[in-house]
Amino acid sequence: MAKAVRQKSIITTHPRTGSQFKIDSEIYEPVKAAILQSLKGSKGKTFTDLTDDVVKIMRKKMPSFNGSVPWYTISIRLDLETRGIVETFTEKGKKLNRLKK
Repeated sequence: MAKAVRQKSIITTHPRTGSQFKIDSEIYEPVKAAILQSLKGSKGKTFTDLTDDVVKIMRKKMPSFNGSVPWYTISIRLDLETRGIVETFTEKGKKLNRLKK
């Protein structure tokens, strides 16, 4: 009988509520890379623009992925905000995301 392979999980944290939950590292890492790739060189992107970019990148990197890319995008983006990698700011009434300087 084959042993079950234990997958590594990453504990994510919401920056305002402090709530935590686990995401499989095999999903976390590609979505994180896609978020960073999308925001690199950007002065700021709306969540919709960011999600559209992440969906395109994820379709190329993981075509068999069936999860909700927008859900993972917001969850991991919030964790990256907690970790001080990404920041959210408001400009001309729009809420934007960018890499922290």
